[in-house]
Amino acid sequence: MKVVRAFALVLVAALALASCSTLAQGAVSGALGAVTGGLGGGASSGGMTATGSAAVVVDFQSGEILSSSDARSMMDSSFYVSKVLTPASAATKNQAEVVFISDGSKMWVNHVVGSRKATKADFSIGATVFFLAGWANHDKISSDSYRKDRWDLGNITSVEYLYKNQVEIGGDLYYIDYIRVPTDPIK
Repeated sequence: MKVVRAFALVLVAALALASCSTLAQGAVSGALGAVTGGLGGGASSGGMTATGSAAVVVDFQSGEILSSSDARSMMDSSFYVSKVLTPASAATKNQAEVVFISDGSKMWVNHVVGSRKATKADFSIGATVFFLAGWANHDKISSDSYRKDRWDLGNITSVEYLYKNQVEIGGDLYYIDYIRVPTDPIK
């Protein structure tokens, strides 16, 4: 009986020490995260991931396009990142079936536009670009927001702050890292 009690006592002590080790490791990780702004060891912070001090560049994944179910003109429509399931054709009355990245829903849409990240050479007054609605003056955007938030079309109205990596679209400043250029015609 004494052997069983001694064994149980040793087992409880071993479990207690193991949990202390886990707690200590968690405390050290938490303290390290607080000192490094939550980015220590490649941890995630608000959708932006970093190794050292270099943040991962946000972009669409392969096969992702911008689409809109709006019946309005493309310039007045709201776009969301999606993947084409059924391409537009005469048989589908020029609508494409897509799945939206933001919520996984499927829908037939009127507008499908390919795009690419803009470069400084793309920025001239009057140029038509895609921008994230509601993200004026934001210099950091999570990859989640970049792929799941609403995109609008607009024309560049000023390049005065291009030296600060910003352009004006419809009176608001946007960081050029988060602007896209349509690769298909805008109608």
